[in-house]
Amino acid sequence: MKRFFFWVIGAVIGVYVLSVVTDNDHVWTGLRQCYMRGYKTAQIDDMRFQSLRSIPASSTPRPWPLHSRYGQVVLPDEVVDSTHRWNTAALAVILRDSLLLDWRSDRISGADTLRSNSFSVAKSLTAMAIGVAEKEGLLNVQDPVSRYLPRFKEGPASDLTIEHVLQMRSAIPYGESYKNPFGFMSKCTYGDNILDRLQDYTVEGTAGVPWKYQGGNTLLLQEVLLEVIDVPFGDWFADKVWGPIGATTEAKWAVDNAGHERNYACFYTTAPEFARLGQLLLDSGQVDGTAVLERDFVQRMTTPIGRLKDGTDIQHYGYQLWMGTHDGMAFKSMQGLHGQYVVIVPELELVAVRTGFYRPKGKLRAIDLDVYRTIDMAKAAAAL
Repeated sequence: MKRFFFWVIGAVIGVYVLSVVTDNDHVWTGLRQCYMRGYKTAQIDDMRFQSLRSIPASSTPRPWPLHSRYGQVVLPDEVVDSTHRWNTAALAVILRDSLLLDWRSDRISGADTLRSNSFSVAKSLTAMAIGVAEKEGLLNVQDPVSRYLPRFKEGPASDLTIEHVLQMRSAIPYGESYKNPFGFMSKCTYGDNILDRLQDYTVEGTAGVPWKYQGGNTLLLQEVLLEVIDVPFGDWFADKVWGPIGATTEAKWAVDNAGHERNYACFYTTAPEFARLGQLLLDSGQVDGTAVLERDFVQRMTTPIGRLKDGTDIQHYGYQLWMGTHDGMAFKSMQGLHGQYVVIVPELELVAVRTGFYRPKGKLRAIDLDVYRTIDMAKAAAAL
């Protein structure tokens, strides 16, 4: 028995050493945060496991004005049933710049104070950070990436622009699977030195085609931005976006061992505060007459890419932002894993937010089916 015990200990040590040697020791962090909690991938309540940067509340907070019907909204039975089925944590609806609905689940412990992981909603926040840099003359999205990162000066990579990266058409094969424990995104989510992981990747084929959704592109935007600012990425976002939009509570952003944000995800706040980011786009980047983002940048951010050289017509994506139509009305959507949504319907002056642990599978016109359901929920709440 003693021999068997030592054999097991030796095997475990050997596996751990092998994981370190092969740059896969991140899997132990993933096991602790996911599988040992009964999940197959990262979840919205993982903030306690993260190293975090504070994104402070605004020095001039702007509490949401309450809509005249605030507190009177009764969600339809089918919406309530859906929230229970998919472990929805929170819903928020902003109608004409007023808080109409701020719903928190009474079936999920801690939902009333939960700061949800944004997952890929954070990609849209990264685009906003780039937009501020363009506004301040620090870069132009038409610039070649090689102007800031010399490793892109040779070969096909020399044609890569910041706009290509914003639009997910870098032609850099990072890979996107979060369920592959040895893949690029798992290493970035649970590992160290995440910007260093970008260094061995470059354009394969032709910059600008095809369109392919990958978090590595969002990380690359952070690397570019860090070449023109003298503060950490999260501090830039806090000072240039989170503060100016009047956020009333502190948010958090997960960072790696080098202090670099996991900026393709891992931004933590509440549903009403996520809604402020949607309202910023609805208001063309303006807050009380002050431009946080230039109107022209917001227009470009929210415009579909269109037809590419490979013949595909990308109508569902802009600058790190999704878009589509529902019931004849255009909408824009920030979307995250498990159904974290910030949806903007300009025609209705409506912003809808959903956070939760799961979402129904399936897509319609490249958009998660539950985005359409979130719009329907918001319309029902607003009696529209």
